[in-house]
Amino acid sequence: MQCPKCAHEQADSVKCESCGIYFAKLQPPPAVGAPATSAQRPAHTAPPPAERSGIGVGTVVLAMVITAALVHHYMSGTRTPASAATSTLPTGPRGVPAPGPAAPTTLADEPAEAAASGLAAQLAHAFPPRNPLEAARNATVFIRTSWGSGSGFIIDAACHVITNRHVVETDGARVASKVVDDPQVQARLASTQQQLRAAISNEQRLRSAWTGQPGRNLEVLELGNHIHAMQQQLADLPGRLSATISAQVEGSGRSGFSATLVDGTRFDALHAEYAEHADLALFSLPAEHCPHIQTGHSSGLELGERLYTIGNPSGLGYTVTAGVFSGARGAGSERLLQTDAPINPGNSGGPLLTQSTQVIGINSMVLRGAQGIGFAIPIETAYQEFPQLHAGAD
Repeated sequence: MQCPKCAHEQADSVKCESCGIYFAKLQPPPAVGAPATSAQRPAHTAPPPAERSGIGVGTVVLAMVITAALVHHYMSGTRTPASAATSTLPTGPRGVPAPGPAAPTTLADEPAEAAASGLAAQLAHAFPPRNPLEAARNATVFIRTSWGSGSGFIIDAACHVITNRHVVETDGARVASKVVDDPQVQARLASTQQQLRAAISNEQRLRSAWTGQPGRNLEVLELGNHIHAMQQQLADLPGRLSATISAQVEGSGRSGFSATLVDGTRFDALHAEYAEHADLALFSLPAEHCPHIQTGHSSGLELGERLYTIGNPSGLGYTVTAGVFSGARGAGSERLLQTDAPINPGNSGGPLLTQSTQVIGINSMVLRGAQGIGFAIPIETAYQEFPQLHAGAD
């Protein structure tokens, strides 16, 4: 072996007999990020077995798949009342993901001094607003239930949050009734019923062909049982759908819903109070000194006035859209504000804002089969339905 330092030739591979250097000292340290040795590597964990994905003729499975899709579709807002659900990371002032861990933190995870200074200071430090819209964004929340998602906004420093009732609705029978009566749901039900009838007809023809054939008695009996089961499923499909939706909503409602702020702070197990005469709900965040959006007066809106919405359409956190005031529809408790500002799935419950970022409405619904026609509930209705807001007003 040749010494790397003095070039002395020798047989010993540990220490140079000429200069006395230990060869190990001359070896370069391992590179940062080099593969770990087998002793350093964590034990390999076998991946979980893949789930079987086969769906046969069993229409119970088909009905359950349709049920899950329809509940998600309805609660997300693609129905007439726009009400949806994969959460995304909160975005910062420039639209980039907020710093910190991927999973939202709970309020208990925040430093004591940050929580003590109030949410307004906490959010202003994490996302300093550079304009009034960014300040309003800091007071907008992303609401998630186990059956969908939507938006809401903080209306006062006492941390009251306004949203739509249909975003956080926990009355299973009420939700199920609206879902089943929805024209899109009726169309999906009709399609499923048609598939069932076709399957029944095919098996009836097969049973007729096999009847009387030697060795086919057991198969004919099994076909008869299967045909009878499908006929029952066909008759029970609307009721099965309604019962499944009701059970899912009521079961999930007992655990409450969550509200997440732009910095990832999340409040869990929340429950709302519902308005008696409007599609509105009110709940409070267990916090102090919240950022909030100043209220305006919807009665003073001028035709063509610029308006903005903030919400979480399809999980795209804190998206801002703009449009104009297109007029008021209805009167009294039925009065709605029409706008062409896009109201997408997940925007429901979010604020409708003027250029001065005063909230004048709560985004609530879109006109089915049309584009650019959305409606918001006037902010005055929220104060009429929830008198406690007056006590917390600035």
